[in-house]
Amino acid sequence: MEHLKQDAKQAGRSTGLVDRVRDTAAAQLSSQKARATGALGSVAAAIRQTSEPLRDSNQAMLADYAGQAADQLEQFSTRLGERDLNELMDDVNRFARRQPALFVGAAFAAGVLAARFLKSSPDGQRRFRPDEARDYAPAGRHPGGL
Repeated sequence: MEHLKQDAKQAGRSTGLVDRVRDTAAAQLSSQKARATGALGSVAAAIRQTSEPLRDSNQAMLADYAGQAADQLEQFSTRLGERDLNELMDDVNRFARRQPALFVGAAFAAGVLAARFLKSSPDGQRRFRPDEARDYAPAGRHPGGL
């Protein structure tokens, strides 16, 4: 009987830990979602600003494409901001089931872009400096020629 009480206490502690981890992850994801919507809005504004000089230099077709891209980004940013994390995860799951190859390709592309972004950030540049990573002496020649 005592063994069952200990198991129940342990299960209660584990559940509490899982709940805390889940809450922390949800808070961090919400924060990242807010940052992403802000960044998408900024990119849309930059694209829209780029379209004005194109229109002024008689490149109306390119300006229209840029404007449409900015509109799409703004719509996506708005939808992203309006949905909660569970809805977003459901959308991702549905998309992955409908278009698995496209989902894998998009996930790969997002990973590559994220890696490039992190590597180009000031913290990433400090972390991945090639001159510091190769701070060792070259190997000498061995008498046997190998």
